[in-house]
Amino acid sequence: MAEILGLGCSHAPMILNPAEQWPEIRRRIYGGVPNYQAPVKMVEELGDDNGLSHDRVNQQKIVDAFAVLKEKLHAWNPDLVIVVGDDQAENFKRDNLPTFCLYTGDEVDGYPFHRPGGKINIWDQPQDKKYTFKTPGTFATDMVNFLILEGFDMSSATELKGWDWGLPHAHINPLMFLNQECQLPVLPLFVNCYGEEAGPGYPPRPTANRCYELGQAIRKFLDGRAERVAIVASSSWSHSFLTHRYNCSEFDEEFDRRTLGWLKEGKGSNVAQFTPEEIRLSGDHEFLNWIITLGVVGDKPAEIVETLDEQSQVSFKVFAIWE
Repeated sequence: MAEILGLGCSHAPMILNPAEQWPEIRRRIYGGVPNYQAPVKMVEELGDDNGLSHDRVNQQKIVDAFAVLKEKLHAWNPDLVIVVGDDQAENFKRDNLPTFCLYTGDEVDGYPFHRPGGKINIWDQPQDKKYTFKTPGTFATDMVNFLILEGFDMSSATELKGWDWGLPHAHINPLMFLNQECQLPVLPLFVNCYGEEAGPGYPPRPTANRCYELGQAIRKFLDGRAERVAIVASSSWSHSFLTHRYNCSEFDEEFDRRTLGWLKEGKGSNVAQFTPEEIRLSGDHEFLNWIITLGVVGDKPAEIVETLDEQSQVSFKVFAIWE
């Protein structure tokens, strides 16, 4: 049997920024929502300082939660870390957009602070700072081959050429908290979570059930290997600006709290039942990354390190560990 450690976290770009920048990030996000009306709960949270006091507390919660995950990860000392994240039209665009893709090169670069808001970050790193991670190319190729023979039409990539910044933010952002020193080999798994909402010409996202089945197949592969493997589910859950149930103005707290209960109870396989319409209405597109991870770790209770459920967060954020 494989030795597996599971971690769950957020990759929201704002988590790399000091709290003083969060109000501007919210302004830009909701500026793109037609007829946006801030929910009453968010107005109350923002108070009379536009959320600064609130944001400082929440930023510290995020930093502290990642510190717990990092300590667990490095103490466990895996041979490699699989990071399950979505590429949001960064490397994979309409001309070549796989549903699932594994990186099979021997190293990969990332520039987490390249974006306009990255000039100011909590580590005070330069905007062009590059991080290079070793990647287990032979292991990844073996996994691709196994999954194809198991009936999954997996894609693979030995290089990332879609843009100049390497790893997408879904992968590089959590690595800044978990593996910034590039000590641990990293295996990126890419998932088309946004589907048609990425724009015209983009195919639908995979179903929840198919993502869970992929996680189970990955576990079957790992059970035939000797490596110690950590797997990281990288995403926030419901995103307010994508939650059609509430006119893209607030995230679906009720939906996510039900899901959180399943994880605490060791009933993660229940998430495979979500329909595409449920995921679209709730703004939980990126939760597909967690569903794959849940397929790998199986129905075991999660240790919930932190939950950030305030509407000023823009998305419902959960930090979890499966041992």
